[in-house]
Amino acid sequence: MLTALLACVEPTTKAPEDQEVPVEEVGAAPEGAEAPTYTGDFFDDSFIHTVDIVLTDEAHSDLRRDPYEWTTGAVTVDGVSFPAVGVRLRGKIGSFRDLSGKPKWKLDFNRVIEDGSLGDYKTIALNNEVVDCSFLREPTGYAVFRAMGLPAPHTNYTWVTVDGEDYGLYVGIEYPDDRFLADRYADGTGNLYDGKYLYHGGYDYEMVDFTAHLVGNFTLEEGVDVGNADVRAISDAIVAEGTFEERLGGLVDEDEFHRYILAEQWIGQLDGYALNTNNYRVYFDPSDGKADFIVYDLDYAFYAASTWGMDWASPAGKLYQACIADTDCLAAHRAAAAEAVARSEEHTSELQSQFRISYAVF
Repeated sequence: MLTALLACVEPTTKAPEDQEVPVEEVGAAPEGAEAPTYTGDFFDDSFIHTVDIVLTDEAHSDLRRDPYEWTTGAVTVDGVSFPAVGVRLRGKIGSFRDLSGKPKWKLDFNRVIEDGSLGDYKTIALNNEVVDCSFLREPTGYAVFRAMGLPAPHTNYTWVTVDGEDYGLYVGIEYPDDRFLADRYADGTGNLYDGKYLYHGGYDYEMVDFTAHLVGNFTLEEGVDVGNADVRAISDAIVAEGTFEERLGGLVDEDEFHRYILAEQWIGQLDGYALNTNNYRVYFDPSDGKADFIVYDLDYAFYAASTWGMDWASPAGKLYQACIADTDCLAAHRAAAAEAVARSEEHTSELQSQFRISYAVF
């Protein structure tokens, strides 16, 4: 399994994330369109699922003009036909492909037809894995986060066709939305922000982190708009006086944060929060008012930090910098690491289960 992960050509560029587009930009559903019933579990990963996408000429034109703008397509999942689904492409520098290649997809079953869903899910992503020839980095990486007791998406393997043409094997990924939050938290009504970096075109981009000039760039995906005040509170606390606990103990779930960073370290997530301030969500849990991190997009996991000239002792993430600069927080992080090692048999069991599923599917 490790050989399969290391067999791929190492990347030279990062894979930035996608950008949200308002619901109003989607065309209206066809008259009389109803939400069909999908009774299976799309993230049952014991077999390869099928997704067939059919696009009109207008939808093709939409995706050529702006691949990140929602358009409408007819989608059939495991034989169940959905007449109108929100469809757009994903990815940027490293993983973006247009329709002439093998694009990443985002499908929203609730965007066009009221009450539409894919069983228990409203939104799914289909990742092309063009930077991961093993097709194992994301399924295995998310399994590590789940083994650490963290809220991480489920995955599967999906064969995709577009207008009857085979586009090949994809990794299906559960998308963090309000249903995801309701499933993972006792109270899923809090604010969820996307920490993906701002993409200006070409190789011009700006990372997003808890710093005064960047907190306004966190994208609110679920919850109530408070002008990013909750994110800004963390930014202000990082540069305030006092210990990590005094400044940030009431704002960040420290136990969860240690486990989150450890999971990134364990799987060598070069394109995550600690090393690159990328591919993460922040959820403010109403039950305690504290921020939790949610991982997303792991196709650049399982690499040595030196691949991109990075060093785990010199992280980019301001929150993690503040932790390792504080004696007590660093000690707590080391203690969390020791606890994770002590529980390694449990972790190994879950990962071996994921490996067996992947092997059986292929």
